Amino acid sequence: MDKERIIILLIKTINFGFYSFVLFMPFSISAAQASLFIILLSWVILMVIEKRLIFAKTPLNYPILMFLGTVIIAALLGIDFTHSLKSIKKLWIILTFFSILTFIEDIRMIRKLIYILLIVTSITSIYGVLQHIFPGLDIARPEGRKVVQWTVEGGIASTGFFDHHMTFGGFLLLIFSIGFSLSLSRILQIVKNKQFFSLPTVYCLLPTILIFAGLISSMTRNAWIGSLFAMFFIIVLVLVGQGFSPAKISKPEGLPYKKRKIIAFSVIGSIFLFLTAYTLLPTAYSLQSPFLNRFKSIFNISTNIERLYIWKGTIDMIIEHPLGVGMDNYSKAINDYRGKYSHKFSNGSDAHAHNTILTQAAEHGIFGLAAFLWIWIVFFREGVKIYLKVRSQKPEARSQNERFVEPIIIGGLGAVAGFHVAGMFENNFGDAEVATMMWLIMGLIFLMKKINVNLGLE
Repeated sequence: MDKERIIILLIKTINFGFYSFVLFMPFSISAAQASLFIILLSWVILMVIEKRLIFAKTPLNYPILMFLGTVIIAALLGIDFTHSLKSIKKLWIILTFFSILTFIEDIRMIRKLIYILLIVTSITSIYGVLQHIFPGLDIARPEGRKVVQWTVEGGIASTGFFDHHMTFGGFLLLIFSIGFSLSLSRILQIVKNKQFFSLPTVYCLLPTILIFAGLISSMTRNAWIGSLFAMFFIIVLVLVGQGFSPAKISKPEGLPYKKRKIIAFSVIGSIFLFLTAYTLLPTAYSLQSPFLNRFKSIFNISTNIERLYIWKGTIDMIIEHPLGVGMDNYSKAINDYRGKYSHKFSNGSDAHAHNTILTQAAEHGIFGLAAFLWIWIVFFREGVKIYLKVRSQKPEARSQNERFVEPIIIGGLGAVAGFHVAGMFENNFGDAEVATMMWLIMGLIFLMKKINVNLGLE
């Protein structure tokens, strides 16, 4: 087999890896990481054959490199170097971001990947809703390993095919944000074109509603808060980009009052019926809505007092270890700072700080935290630049594929923003399934600039 045929085979293998990656992500992290390994292995072989470094250059390269450097230094100076060294390998998922930017160039492939992700995630969400309605339902595991998680408020916290309901909720938060942005974009197109119904809109809206239902079923409060923020972020970004004012929103030009009224009542009525049916749904354990009780508990200090103690103890640890205790050494050190509290901590509460920022500072020190924050400052700065650049192009000059670019950027920015808001109450950056999807979405946003150039729009 000649060199050119081998290269073509490797590229096809990489593309297969991407499709299998998004197909398996909602179901199995092991299968998804196996797909990512296939991509990386093919990538290495390709570089060997071509005898050159093939690696995407982005504004995030130096911040990420700096972050990895501070992680290694913190491990060397931490309380258990051997344990941290074993844990550092978890960061290989960052290559998800670079692999997407290095090999994907076709907007049609991106559309396929996004829609596959929406479809398989909506299937997982349906399963999550069924878990919430029928306690103990877990077809993915044998009898002795079934995962059934009850909340303090009495409701089942759905886990989907994941091992924990917070992982399920955090994952759905990211995909929901993408689906919400695509659906919103389609709805705006309906209004603009004076349509009442659009089949492509249904293709986006139906999976988004199903994913939203799964998100509720997860009973994950930090994901709920993150999702609300992501929706707000996306709507504001869309309205600003559209040049909307309150007057324009209340009276969209060209759309008859009767149609505006029908659309408004349809949307409001659908949301009301869905929430009413879901919250009042009788289950085997209670006629009272556990989901509403769970939501109200967000504002109840007494139910969140343990988290406040965890944060305070973590701050004390950071003050005493300003250079960090080393990756994944948090649980080895935190108990020394909890003794002064009379509170009885729950099992597993010492795994991390239940806050991404505090966990980064505790494990990687103040320099690690600075590098970590640098990544996100650059990411949002560049993401907004990409959005404004795409937005500056004339919409009527774009094809359907090209118009797909904008909602992906907005939805991706909203997803990552929601991810970090949720991270104020959970260390979701340390959750492999959630973090892997977050890196994929980040890659998609930066990829939109590359696609824009390839389409000749920049």
